[in-house]
Amino acid sequence: MRRFPALLAALLLASCGGASVPPGASDLGVSVGDGAPLPGSDLAVPPGSDLAMAVTEVLTLGIGPIPLDAGKEKTVCTRFKLPTTTAIDVIRLDATLAPGSHHLIFFKSKEATEKKEVYECQPLDIAGGDIPIYIAESQDNNALPLPSGAAYHFEAGDMVKIEAHYINSTAKAIVGQGDIRLTVGKAAAYEKADIMFCGSVSPLDKMFGGKGVPPGATTLPPAFFKMPPGIKMFGLTTHQHKRGTLMTIDKSSSAAAGTNLTMGQPYDNPPFVTWDDAHLQTFAAGEGLRWQCHYQNNGQKTYMFGQSAEDNEMCFLWAYYYPSVGRFISFADCFR
Repeated sequence: MRRFPALLAALLLASCGGASVPPGASDLGVSVGDGAPLPGSDLAVPPGSDLAMAVTEVLTLGIGPIPLDAGKEKTVCTRFKLPTTTAIDVIRLDATLAPGSHHLIFFKSKEATEKKEVYECQPLDIAGGDIPIYIAESQDNNALPLPSGAAYHFEAGDMVKIEAHYINSTAKAIVGQGDIRLTVGKAAAYEKADIMFCGSVSPLDKMFGGKGVPPGATTLPPAFFKMPPGIKMFGLTTHQHKRGTLMTIDKSSSAAAGTNLTMGQPYDNPPFVTWDDAHLQTFAAGEGLRWQCHYQNNGQKTYMFGQSAEDNEMCFLWAYYYPSVGRFISFADCFR
């Protein structure tokens, strides 16, 4: 298999039906395997198992190599069309990240042209209409299995983007790399899954009178977002930067504390909580998510809220749910 600097695509567990690969796809580094697990993956599919019966292939996409000098921070992207000629429904996502990764985000892109070579880009840039599907924040705790009957749908050759945010806190140069695996389900009538991106970012500076996170201990006021009716949540994770000491997310009916769902700690390897079919998080009328962030700033500088994982702070969550409300739930909906 031949690895390109910006894109690796490996199709495993191929069977009749499912997504097809364009003629000449081997030039993109596509190969067919026998169901063995990918490096760094726990997704081994025994022949004849229930999972094998539900899966047509595993599509692996990558970004890298990402050279990074000591003490440097960089966000890079690659944008390309999925190497498929038929529509696919993704029933599981997973990722493997090299040391130094702050996060990897997988988007559906609204751009019309590919840009396969790795290029520097703005972190979490959704202003142009790119829609995040999945975020990985740790080296080995990124598995997101979707509930039975739910999937992320992609049309043939959809444009996608991978964003990788790296920080080298060591004294030596490193090389980053990120791989994301899309497990493709057999043809079926799936309910469309989606993601919500909520939290407290830009408005936080106003909460502190424009002062950001000052020296010492700081706890933000809690925030609350009432969920749209009928949502079934199957995944949840938090996101802070290096002064973040804890982020709590509760199921509640107000900004008052409720039933805790996760505690985001430590900031650079927060728990990725998932729920199976029997334990999906549903919400009664008026219920939603309540979150609160805590910080410890041991320096003399005040840190504003923004994109740099070194010089800014954040307080937000990613929640995975179905059925989709028909659009990406984001800033206009639930940022406080």
